[in-house]
Amino acid sequence: MTSKLIISALLTAALATGCVSILPDPAPPPSVYRLETSATVIDKVANPEIIRVDRPGSPQIFNANDIVVTMDGQKLSAVAQANWSDATPIIIQNAMIDAISGSRSFIGLLPTSGARTETRLHLSIQNFEASFDRGAESAPLAVVQYRVTYARADDRKLLGTHVVRKTTRADSIAVPSIVAAIEMANDAAMSDIVTWLEGQSAAAPS
Repeated sequence: MTSKLIISALLTAALATGCVSILPDPAPPPSVYRLETSATVIDKVANPEIIRVDRPGSPQIFNANDIVVTMDGQKLSAVAQANWSDATPIIIQNAMIDAISGSRSFIGLLPTSGARTETRLHLSIQNFEASFDRGAESAPLAVVQYRVTYARADDRKLLGTHVVRKTTRADSIAVPSIVAAIEMANDAAMSDIVTWLEGQSAAAPS
């Protein structure tokens, strides 16, 4: 009997007797995590500045929805069976708009809103990962770093640049703990950017 006939006979027998399938079980679906933010919407001043928040630029590793870790600070890898709810630039763009909603001085909008904006904000993702800097058995350090460009929307005249880097130590090596640490580091980075924007706006000539 040929190998194909043997496999066919085994499958027929398994179905007939109700035996467990000899085929491997499908892999479980990945866990999906939102990037939560702590910002809340507050009342604005009479004439808040309207900022267009562009889609962040990023290295290729951050263009997908992978949760990224590094064991040596150099090689970046994706966590198995866990993802962000959307591509990393999209969740960061939305987080930036949420953070701006917590400032009385600004309104943040997506480029697709169709509304006319006065200024534009662009982030370049430098780091958005967890670093196992103390070894594979110790809680990693979440590292978030952005290079920020602030410009006028009409003629793209540069108004300022800023670099922000924030870190948070996870409580454990478990994925939910890593996600929570990245969220905290990102929250701190977003708050820093908003504070910097408020300083830029206050210093601008009236």
